[in-house]
Amino acid sequence: MNILRPILAILIIFIPLYPKFPLWGVADTYVAIRLDDLVVAIAVFIWLLYQIKHHFPILKEKITWLVLAYLAAILLSTLYAIFIFQVVSSHLLILNFLRRIEYISLMFITISAVQNKKDLNFTYISLIITVLLVSIYGFGQKYLHFPVISTMNSEFSKGQLLQMDVWTRISSTFAGHYDLAAYLTLVLIIIGSLFLISRSKSSKYISLITWLIGFSLLNLTASRISTFAFWGGMILALIFIKKYLWIIPFSILMIFSIINSKDLNRRLVATLNYLPQHFPSLPQQSPLTNTLTPTPVSSPTVTQSTPTTILSSKPVPTVFHHLPAIEEFPSIDTDAGVARSGEIRFNAEWPRAINAFKRNIFLGSGPGSITLATDNDYLRLLGESGLLGLITFLIIFLYFIYQTIKKPSHLAFIFLACLIATGANALFIDVWEASKFAYTFWIMMGIYYQVLKFNND
Repeated sequence: MNILRPILAILIIFIPLYPKFPLWGVADTYVAIRLDDLVVAIAVFIWLLYQIKHHFPILKEKITWLVLAYLAAILLSTLYAIFIFQVVSSHLLILNFLRRIEYISLMFITISAVQNKKDLNFTYISLIITVLLVSIYGFGQKYLHFPVISTMNSEFSKGQLLQMDVWTRISSTFAGHYDLAAYLTLVLIIIGSLFLISRSKSSKYISLITWLIGFSLLNLTASRISTFAFWGGMILALIFIKKYLWIIPFSILMIFSIINSKDLNRRLVATLNYLPQHFPSLPQQSPLTNTLTPTPVSSPTVTQSTPTTILSSKPVPTVFHHLPAIEEFPSIDTDAGVARSGEIRFNAEWPRAINAFKRNIFLGSGPGSITLATDNDYLRLLGESGLLGLITFLIIFLYFIYQTIKKPSHLAFIFLACLIATGANALFIDVWEASKFAYTFWIMMGIYYQVLKFNND
């Protein structure tokens, strides 16, 4: 048996499920080295041994050279920022460059692990198990007060366990509800489509149950962007696999779920109220009371947690912040939150990325140089790696699109729908820098690549 196949299964299951406990801190940032980094490093090491033993078959794959072109562009951007711009925190540029290699390396591990259609079935079983466990933990947060590890700010990233009385924006084992929603968008398109085209009754039942559970969890994230990206991506998949009649019941289900999600309803209404306005000034009151940001409480419960102490380089106090239910907050807080979200993007993050791009239109200002968030991965690519980085990155996806049109199949079109939905998410979320999602995305791209190869055999 190919030794990389069980390793791939471990990556598919472990990465989404293991919370973001920090292992070692990094100077000048609150992004930490975590256990998943070590697991991926071990997997890459074993993969390299496999490649050496078989005389590097990965170099025969066309996608390898496209990825190397992209990484070369990022490397040039990194070197330019260090030696020409003379950025002070050069170690952060190097770490961000290495992290991009880390994410995309999983695609190559997947290509080497998935050698036939039986391997595809094995990876699908691993995905089903993962989605079910992620969903169980997510519902546990809502109904059983399971804690969450967040990296939304420097304090939370130390490994604090957060807990709310009523969760309306579930993050499960992910670091935030946006990451979870992007992940569910990707995997639910695959699971839902395979439910429709599978010939095995047992596979159909398992896929349907998993899809319904995961879909319910997606609603609890109340992510506007991912909800519509999923809606559009699923409709594309239904069109691609010629299941046109399913578009109507699926769309009805989507509309019904949106109407019955109080938090998503409020955020959509607030968005519609905000967009016609000409970017009002940032609200003075705190608009983030519906998120994991701690609010003043009379008597928070303090609990010690052994795992946090073990996994941190220093003991980290574990505080459970019991926040009021969403219904206790006036609707103006949702309006303020949506307004602030728009203001941050339009007046801070996006202009910052554009200014970085203008500074060096060909190579940008270096990976990770424009702070931790841009909330638009295309602008982030432009700002950090310039035209060279953006073009070489997009060429990778254009290759997949071209090959899918050239060698069409239901399974290839399903992955194309996933790619398009992810591209839509990237307009407002840094999905390719969100580690848990990025790992899974590149694994799926590796499977996508092998599916296209199987179509050619």
